[in-house]
Amino acid sequence: MQLINTFAELLRFNAGYLSKSLENIPDANFLVRPERRGNPLIWLLGHVVVNRGEIVEILGGNPAVGNLADLFARGTKPQGDTSVYPKPQQLLARFMKLASVTDNILKKSDPNILNQKSWGQFETLGQNLAYSYMHETHHIGQIIYVISLPGIRPDKKSSTNFRRPDQKNSTAKILLNSIKSVFA
Repeated sequence: MQLINTFAELLRFNAGYLSKSLENIPDANFLVRPERRGNPLIWLLGHVVVNRGEIVEILGGNPAVGNLADLFARGTKPQGDTSVYPKPQQLLARFMKLASVTDNILKKSDPNILNQKSWGQFETLGQNLAYSYMHETHHIGQIIYVISLPGIRPDKKSSTNFRRPDQKNSTAKILLNSIKSVFA
């Protein structure tokens, strides 16, 4: 049961972190392609939604992502016609709904679910879930990178901060501050 609770906590953290990070990003900025060739926020967010739907499906639930996979599944490319995309708020709402479904499934799951046989390249559902969690986290990291680019988050000024002698920024401190910001 401990491992299921750990997965649930990690997936809840991803949901809270993503939601908090996307606050105040104008819709138009979701369509900006970094260096005119990178994945825009809209594609990254949609891809994370589809991945979370896959997590729900791995756990035996209804992924309910509809035709979003046509736009955002692995192997798809950002569309030139941006009118085909749902609004960012709709995608985020879908992600948060799937996050709630994931949490509910994990709360009710038999601890042995992670040892059950899986499909594809994974022997167990636990391996499949671990990979899908890592995949989601990777793309959330990409989202965080894109929103940190100049001009994407209008309320955050671009600046370079050089470490002052009285300022110590360890990796642990940065991570803890990041986690605290989700719950602030």
